[in-house]
Amino acid sequence: MLSINKNILIVDDCKTTRKIIALYIKEAGYKTVLAANGVEAIEKLMNAAVDVIITDLNMPQMDGIELTRWVRENNMFKDIPLIILTTEQNDVSRVKGINTGASTFLTKPITKERLIEEINKFAVKVGGG
Repeated sequence: MLSINKNILIVDDCKTTRKIIALYIKEAGYKTVLAANGVEAIEKLMNAAVDVIITDLNMPQMDGIELTRWVRENNMFKDIPLIILTTEQNDVSRVKGINTGASTFLTKPITKERLIEEINKFAVKVGGG
């Protein structure tokens, strides 16, 4: 297993989904930070160095679009790659996500290989690693 030394923030209100995504990411050599919604994600961002954010769209308190908007409007975090990973497969959600500032928009279910491929694209850009 590689030791990539990059932190991936996983934001999803479904605990099982967070655990599965975290397992995939850890197996690929990344470290993970977990949050159940956008509000919790902001708290995590304030307290941990994060290299890539993966967020669901539909969550309580603060959804993925609101989180994306907050990240892009905040100078400290605006350059962090942000992947929306959701069950929403309609074009309206995709366009809204990308227009709000998501780096890419992926749909669930997703294979481990596809998810890691997308993370690798962004993680390499972040720190050259």
